[in-house]
Amino acid sequence: MSKITTIKREIEISESKENVWKALADFGNICHGHPSVSKSFITSAEKEGVGATRHCDFTMMGASAEEKVSEWNNGKNIKIEVYELKKMPGIDTMSLDLAIKENGAKTILTSTMTYPMKNGFFDTMNSLMMKKMNAKLLNGIMAGHKLYIETGTIVNAKTKLDLSQVSTIN
Repeated sequence: MSKITTIKREIEISESKENVWKALADFGNICHGHPSVSKSFITSAEKEGVGATRHCDFTMMGASAEEKVSEWNNGKNIKIEVYELKKMPGIDTMSLDLAIKENGAKTILTSTMTYPMKNGFFDTMNSLMMKKMNAKLLNGIMAGHKLYIETGTIVNAKTKLDLSQVSTIN
């Protein structure tokens, strides 16, 4: 059985909790705040809530993912499960929990990424390099969402992001 890797990050967003939730709840448009997603769209009749699904095309290796909402607590958190990965070697499945809490007039966005690898070989690769790559990816997701939510700037792989504002949570 492969080990579960967990990576946690948080960032402060200079917007109200309601505005941050509005951006997160726009499930089909993850590409607006995710620098490694070139295109995303809803693939289910449901546009939000548990059971909603989307397709994401990534900027690297022609990779893509099919994702679904497994948990939806209005104004609090959304948990997304990746149920199909294409051209992403080694990772078996992945989930991302995005949670928000008020911090005065600002909002703290916390993300928790978890994933097992497909086998012991990929566990070793994860230890050597893939976990660092996924941590960097999560930093970009957090900084990208901050930029998008605060300014309306749609991010992409070339967008300059301030990763120094992303905090690691142990």
